[in-house]
Amino acid sequence: MTTSDEKQLTNHHVVIVGAGPAGAVCASLLHRAGIDCLLIDHAAFPRDKICGGGLTPKAWRLLDSLIPGLQYRYNSASHIRLMIENRQRCEFDIEAEIRIVRRREFDHLLLQTYQQQGGQYRQDRLVSIDEQPDGSLIATLASGGQVKCQYIVGADGSNSHVRRQLTGNTDRGILAMEEYLDKGTYDSTNDIVLGLSRQYTRGGYFFRFPNPDVDVIGYGDTCTTPERFRQVLTDMQIPVTKLRGAYIYLSNDYPRHERILLIGDAGGFANRITCEGLYDAFITAQNASQAIISGTPFSTVNRNEYKKMKRQTRRASLFFSSTGLFFLKGMCHFPNLVKRIVDRKMRRE
Repeated sequence: MTTSDEKQLTNHHVVIVGAGPAGAVCASLLHRAGIDCLLIDHAAFPRDKICGGGLTPKAWRLLDSLIPGLQYRYNSASHIRLMIENRQRCEFDIEAEIRIVRRREFDHLLLQTYQQQGGQYRQDRLVSIDEQPDGSLIATLASGGQVKCQYIVGADGSNSHVRRQLTGNTDRGILAMEEYLDKGTYDSTNDIVLGLSRQYTRGGYFFRFPNPDVDVIGYGDTCTTPERFRQVLTDMQIPVTKLRGAYIYLSNDYPRHERILLIGDAGGFANRITCEGLYDAFITAQNASQAIISGTPFSTVNRNEYKKMKRQTRRASLFFSSTGLFFLKGMCHFPNLVKRIVDRKMRRE
């Protein structure tokens, strides 16, 4: 616990920790509603972010509704190839494009949009959170300053310091790794490639996303290591240059606090099967802003997200099992069926 003795103390209604998509969108929504908020992040933007960068149709449509008129650069991809045991099993065109962005510039744009609206931003790092007798919170920052507020929104990724304040542990989830290749080095098409194999441990996946500048090759499972990723790349005859890694937190099993809200990756809101996180970053940002504006508990406003994560956890256990892989291989004989299932999932939750 900290005190505010002899430290500069400022006041804001909301402090949002983390200026990635969840934090920046939440800040923009609150600012537009006239809520005084301060957005902080320890990184200097633009900064790199490990992520395939795929905005599914439901993600970009939601973003369009939350920040109307936002213009961002992306590569449009609509052809998917499904690989099982390193063999192509199925391919099809989806009905609406996936917009693949470069996270370095996409995240920076969202932050700039908030700042251009007049939103307050500071490059700083959260050190601790102190709850006061009146229910307010004091956030102590690495710069030495303190901020008294009514809400703190943790949007600081899988390695969330805000979440650590609630849980006391340092669990960061599963390790996901990526390799960036010059376009055409591995595949000259504009296809999205998704791969599954019994050789990957539970929850394992492989992907190739052609973003506007490079091809992003990604891999993750419950026991990912750099050595394991190198072996997967070698097996698929993909050159190894510079491996990058980041964690994906996939749990909502933490204490919930009425005034400390966790959104996006910080709250474990990513698809349990695909690890897609941008849609859930946007929807939890929207739910957090609605909860703060209305004074309704976040657990109430975000109820459907918590339920969805539980359903996905159960489905992921089957999907990544030997039985699930067997049925998926069988379904690949009927690409139109797979296409209909994927299109439906891309449209709605």
